[in-house]
Amino acid sequence: MASGILDLLPQGRYNRERDRPDGCAPRGSGIVTSVPDSPLIACFGEGLVALVPTTAGPLESNRTFQRSLAGAEWNVALAVASAGSRAAVVSRVGADGFGRFLLAELSEHGVDASAVEIDPAAPTGLYVKELSVEAEGAAPPRGGMQSAMHYYRAGSAGSRISPATLHTPAAERVLAEAALVHTTGITPALSDGARAAQDELFADRGDRLTSFDVNWRPALWQGREEEAREVLGGYVAAADVAQCSEQDAEAVFGTGDPERLRALFPGPRHLVITRDDGATAFDGTERADAPAVPATVVEKIGAGDAFAAGFLAGVLSGLSLSGCVARANRIATRALGSTRDHVD
Repeated sequence: MASGILDLLPQGRYNRERDRPDGCAPRGSGIVTSVPDSPLIACFGEGLVALVPTTAGPLESNRTFQRSLAGAEWNVALAVASAGSRAAVVSRVGADGFGRFLLAELSEHGVDASAVEIDPAAPTGLYVKELSVEAEGAAPPRGGMQSAMHYYRAGSAGSRISPATLHTPAAERVLAEAALVHTTGITPALSDGARAAQDELFADRGDRLTSFDVNWRPALWQGREEEAREVLGGYVAAADVAQCSEQDAEAVFGTGDPERLRALFPGPRHLVITRDDGATAFDGTERADAPAVPATVVEKIGAGDAFAAGFLAGVLSGLSLSGCVARANRIATRALGSTRDHVD
């Protein structure tokens, strides 16, 4: 029997008015939520529209879906803004209703969308989420619904990201102002042009920091797994801040052990390995381990992006390593309480 999603949502766990950073307005207020003088974090990658069913069950049984913003880098941008820092997105969307929806969502959350190009020919990418509830007696990590994602992004506007995307007047302004640029392993898998653009961001970074989250998507690298290990490993090694889930690290690099990963990748100043039950972070040789914050879990998709946003905001705020992890854990819990991929 299908389960109503609204019945699974926690009540009273997060009070948006009480827990929002000082000086930040609630979503939908029309006021930019970030602190004006905070460092700018620019997020580079494809935005997607997610169609999320209102009940769990096979897609053929679902009649009603809710649309939501998605895309790893865009999720990070929204979480950065929700944490009180300034965020911008550099990307492309289609000249269609879904593209206009994504731009409106960025604006409503206080994210700078000026560097998002509108492609007159290619559509905005989307994916459909399929939800299932664990059988009675099963104990998935930290509980919650299980998800399967069905992507419809081939030939999308986001897949047509190229080095030219970085050289529009708006993108050049955003990148010149950014203290940090956040990227993932999804973008270089989309197309040769998208990979070339990400390579340029790493090669021509100037004084800004570069953040990279592996975000392993095996379907995007099908038949190119060895190439993926080399490409993604290269980005990790070159980043100032690198993040990977334990599961993704095992799939791509053959180990999820934090010490072994640190030995493999000594280059990034900050290396973060996330798990369902917590996280391990390095700042040089310093190590911090922290358990996950107790939370009611509806679904886990997007929690890693929220964690990344909290950690990056902490780094730019000058927090200690343990402080960065604590802030990241707190923000990640906010993505666990709904079937959306992002925090509000």
